[in-house]
Amino acid sequence: MSVTIGEKIRRIRRSSGLTQAELGALIHFTQPAVSHLEHDGPAAYDVRVLRRVATALQVPLTALLATDEEAELKRRQFFKAGMISTGATPAVDTEGRTCSAVAEHEKIGTSDVERIISSVNRLHELQLVAGGDRLCDLAANQSRYVQYLLDHGDYSEKVGATLARAGAEMMTVAGWIHYDAGRWENAKRYYADAAQAATATGDGVAAAHAWINACLLSYRDGSRPREGIKLAEAAQLAARREGGPKLRALAAIREAEAHGVIGDRFAMVAAVGRAHRAYESTRGRDPGYLAHLPEAQISGLTGLVFMRIGSHREATAYLHAAIAGTAAYPRETAAWQIRLAESYVQSGSIADACTLLTENFDSLGAVASTRLQAALHGIVSAIRPHSAVREVRELLGMWTARS
Repeated sequence: MSVTIGEKIRRIRRSSGLTQAELGALIHFTQPAVSHLEHDGPAAYDVRVLRRVATALQVPLTALLATDEEAELKRRQFFKAGMISTGATPAVDTEGRTCSAVAEHEKIGTSDVERIISSVNRLHELQLVAGGDRLCDLAANQSRYVQYLLDHGDYSEKVGATLARAGAEMMTVAGWIHYDAGRWENAKRYYADAAQAATATGDGVAAAHAWINACLLSYRDGSRPREGIKLAEAAQLAARREGGPKLRALAAIREAEAHGVIGDRFAMVAAVGRAHRAYESTRGRDPGYLAHLPEAQISGLTGLVFMRIGSHREATAYLHAAIAGTAAYPRETAAWQIRLAESYVQSGSIADACTLLTENFDSLGAVASTRLQAALHGIVSAIRPHSAVREVRELLGMWTARS
């Protein structure tokens, strides 16, 4: 019996670990509309819709349109994530081609680099929707593919420079995905490789992006905030000449957070001011997805900075703005809701924290981010001594039922 297009979409979506709502967010469909699509509604025969679905699922369009055997072969080929030069399955590019096939038989050109940049942006968007846990293998495979092209590809000097830049951004997004999944050492390695690749080609923008993310690892547990400050300062220096407003803003806000860990309010407030002034400027170039970094992200990070030093009134205002501005990205919304709940708990507003988490309990539990789930678990542990509060009992009951 022939498998329909809708059934193919359903199978590939499930193999990617995405829910119907998550796929819908990527293609701008509601969850019921995705369900209708997977049951062979009219949209399943609209090639414009299928192109969007193929892009969101990161499979060739032919995997949706081909015969059953061809589609399954292309799907297996695309999602293989083996090591290069170890006898395992080779990594594949975004069109399902093996690295060796690309390197041995084709000159690497601008279109190949554009595909890599597109993959970087798609990985970022998937992480914003679903969280990093489900994406580690895919990000690692894409990073190996770019590294293989850099080492073995045939390209001009101009293409080589753009390829190295795209490779640095690919490794940075791989680091962020592993960071979100709680794989700290993997993230640290990706960031170091990204910074090295960017520095080797003199790309201060890509290097700054890697250092911005790396500084998070320095003060994640409060152990090395001064190292985080130095990394954030290095990022700002690297981005000073060509870096765009979003990149410079993000570097300054990370510096502010590190100052907050130390407790240096004066330096923290100064860095926050620099971040917001940078965001409002128009000078320079931002890498990839950062060019579209929403103001809500800066608001949320500013809220975290004030939360670090116990200024919870300011933190609450900024975190509410972040939540309101990220409705299209479930993982991001959940992240700011969890951070707002943390701020409530730290300020003694236990009932407010529990009400927030209870109202959003199902969506918070669905986010595949080890980092965020650990933070949620920490909040639940912190409120247990307050079980006399009605809102606490309600949340603990829901937590126990879920467990």
